[in-house]
Formats: sequence, structure tokens, C-alpha cells
Amino acid sequence: MGIARQLRRLHRGAIAHAAVLAFVMRYGNPQMGEPLSEACRRASASETWKTCCEKFPICRDHGNENLFEPYSRHLVLPVGDSLRHILVSTLPGADEKDKLNRVFRSAPPWLMWFTFGDYTAKLLDLNLPDLSTVTGFERSKTNFHRWWGLPESAFECRSWPDGTDGQTLVRTDLSLLGLGTRQDALITNRERKRALANSARSNPGQQIEWPRLIPEELLQLDLEDAMSLPREADGREEKRHPEFIDVTRRWASSSY
Repeated sequence: MGIARQLRRLHRGAIAHAAVLAFVMRYGNPQMGEPLSEACRRASASETWKTCCEKFPICRDHGNENLFEPYSRHLVLPVGDSLRHILVSTLPGADEKDKLNRVFRSAPPWLMWFTFGDYTAKLLDLNLPDLSTVTGFERSKTNFHRWWGLPESAFECRSWPDGTDGQTLVRTDLSLLGLGTRQDALITNRERKRALANSARSNPGQQIEWPRLIPEELLQLDLEDAMSLPREADGREEKRHPEFIDVTRRWASSSY
């Protein structure tokens, strides 16, 4: 699979992640030191989430008692798609990118760092708050491999065990997402960067092709049909990072 197609898929996950983060920030009031699941629980009580549950079965049926539980990658996609219709339209800004850009720019640095919002921001060309106050704190490889899903745990101000030198997750490195695997695996990092730059130049006036909005009528399908949307829209499913599960095969057996 080529880099351009992989990027399109990553962009779709990133926009869903951005919508979920915006929702948590607006209605969950996340606090450093408490489990992020508490903020998600508070967001579940919002009228916006109740509207999502009434309108889109995937929001109503995916968890217990209509709770907002965006902790797995395969659920963030359809839930994020739903929130793009219900939440993003209420945010101030000229368009969807501008709206989400304002949210990210004003976000708590620890939250962006903890949830790997820096990866989402880089993929979508969004601004971030100054992260220099938090980059010295360790972040979990487990959470990285569940991105776009949110962590349920609390962010801890724990320094990297051996300092920041040599730590792969200290910086935002898109190559860690597995770009250029399979038939692209034999190209060098320099060639991969050149391909990404050429892809950006091929779209004058924009760095990315902004992810399309899934039509409401498709999101109003029942749970089983809605969960199959990413596969139907993008063709065959593939892994993202080297350690990512093949979520297509998991959807059918998911307890959600």
C-alpha cells in the first residue's frame, strides 16, 4: 500500500481523534492527576452526547448505559465521525479546520501530550499549545499503540527513566506510525520524506486533503453496519504501526 493511501487513512483516524478530544475538553473538564475516564464519564452526561446517542446508533450501542467510552481505536472512528456532525458545528470558527485548530491551540499541554494529540495535530496541520513543559515526562508506548483511542488512566508527571535522549516517544515522529511499510519498506528515510513532500506539493494551497465527512444517513445505520463503514469506504484493512492489531477482524468479535 502506497504512502499517499496510508496517509489518507491516518488522516481519517486523526480527524476522529481530534473530534473526540474536542468533545472531552468541552464537556468533560479533564483534570491532571485524575483518570481520563472520569472526564469521559462527565462528558457522557452532556446534552450533546445524548443527542449523538439519539441520532446515531453507534454512539448509543457501543458501551454501557450510553456512556462515552472512546478507549479503543475501532470505536473512535465512528464516534468521532458522529461528533463531527453534532459537536463541531457548534464550535466557533470559519470551517472545521479552524474550529479544531482553536480547540487544540488552547488545550492543556499535558492532555495533548498524554493522548498523543501532537501526532493528530501534525497530520492535520493544527496548532498546539507549548508542550515544552511536558515533553520531559514519560508517555506510554501502550497508549501510543491505541491512538486514536484515549487512555483511561491518569497522566503522571514521571520523568523518562533514562532521560530524553534516545527515547522514541519524546518527539513527534510520523515514521513510527508505520508509513512506508510493505512495498515501500525498501525505500530510505530520505526517499520517504521526499515522497511526502512531493505529495504535499501536489495539492497547492493545502498540506493535506482534509478528511471527508461521512454522511449522516450512513452513520444512522445499526451497529453492525456502522462498524463496517471504514472497511467499505477504504477497501481492505491494514495495520498502522508495527504493533497495531488488524481491527477489521476484531470488529466482528468485539464485545461492544
